[in-house]
Amino acid sequence: MNEERIPGLVSIIIPTYNNQETVGETLKSCIEQSYDDIELIVVNDGSSDQTENVIQSFRDARIRYCSTKNYGVSHARNLGLEISRGEFIQFLDADDLISRSKLDAQTRFLRNNEYVDLVYCFTEYFREDKRQVIYVNNYVFEGDVAHRMMRGNFLPIHAPLIRWCDLTFDEQLGNLEDWDYWIRFALSGKKFACIPEVLCSVRIRDKSRSSDYQTVLKYYLPVVDKYSHICDYEKDISYVKFVRLAELGSKRSLHYLKKLHKNYPKGTVRDFFLMIYLWTKCYLKRLMWFLGIKKSW
Repeated sequence: MNEERIPGLVSIIIPTYNNQETVGETLKSCIEQSYDDIELIVVNDGSSDQTENVIQSFRDARIRYCSTKNYGVSHARNLGLEISRGEFIQFLDADDLISRSKLDAQTRFLRNNEYVDLVYCFTEYFREDKRQVIYVNNYVFEGDVAHRMMRGNFLPIHAPLIRWCDLTFDEQLGNLEDWDYWIRFALSGKKFACIPEVLCSVRIRDKSRSSDYQTVLKYYLPVVDKYSHICDYEKDISYVKFVRLAELGSKRSLHYLKKLHKNYPKGTVRDFFLMIYLWTKCYLKRLMWFLGIKKSW
């Protein structure tokens, strides 16, 4: 890991796998930043389409390109971190966008607030087909967010700008590796802050990992199980397992409801009805899928 950091430099780390249709627009959103002290580290994770040609069509000296076999997004991000030189790190997926003023606003914030290690912004989600904004992530959690982060990820991977630290992604996780990264970032005692402005965008595609929420749900348990030995977070972990299993329609959620409220009886009735609601929602969706009313959910 390169520990000789260049003051003021932002290293934008972009893993890409078969993103020929979107990586050009993503790179353009970086090149057009009002803050120009950047390096764009693009890691081609074994693409089999024209992704490499699209990247090499850009003539910008700030782009650093490397290619590797298809080992997955975590390996690609770790490779980017290994060769990065910046004081600040910006993660960005190859189908998402950052606004022109994002890095300018966030670097200025970190310089003016030395006690903050991560500053994030609001994020809009848009459909690829109609360019229609369907949701805005505008959660605000600041300071020590470890307990809140343990209950679920409120940070899209590219919303934060962080001060570089010796922390890498878990390459053994098949999904939610970004949530796991932010959990460990928070557990290390680092402080979070928010700029309450929409400064980045997530593209929702039928083939994107984030669009298949039902599959993503199954990865929650392996992540939180990594931290089950930390007694201070027992309640948070039990709550995550309870909610996610209920969303999957699993009767195991009842076990975690009992465990959760054995020592914390407050809210038992509320959470019981939440479980029934999530079960019902899950089975209704399955029925709709079976009847062909909905193609995906």
